[in-house]
Amino acid sequence: MVMANCENERQLSAYHDGELPAAEAVELERHLARCEACAAELRKLRAMSQLLSSGIAFQQVPTEAMDRWRRSVRPGRDRVILRMTEMLGAAAAAILLVCLTMLWQQWSTAARPARQPSAWENVAVRTASGSVRALAGQLTGGADTPPDVQLANAILASSSGTKGTQP
Repeated sequence: MVMANCENERQLSAYHDGELPAAEAVELERHLARCEACAAELRKLRAMSQLLSSGIAFQQVPTEAMDRWRRSVRPGRDRVILRMTEMLGAAAAAILLVCLTMLWQQWSTAARPARQPSAWENVAVRTASGSVRALAGQLTGGADTPPDVQLANAILASSSGTKGTQP
């Protein structure tokens, strides 16, 4: 609804709908008596409201037609809901599987005991006995050889029946 530029044109719709405060409504009524453009616009608003309220006749839809419509719409809607439920269930199962796998891996690495060194590794690292060190020195050629190498050579030599040599 195009009108001439009037400062009160924004208030016409609110006045028509009865939304203006009483003081503003009285002021607008005085303006309508002087401004033909605003008065014409208000008449158009009233005519449109009259047309809309009287021109629409509601027709009752027969019960059989509504029942047919409900039967035709419901299965399609139910299928959509079922598909959505299946997809959400699959997504939840995938997330659960990933989480359980991650938890199992974390638990299995945390619960696994540390690798136990073999007997010869324990002896090679410790070499606490002086007689073992002396024997290792005799077998490998001297006390300058590291104790773990000396002991490993001694073990190899004793298992093969020959004196060990330094690698």
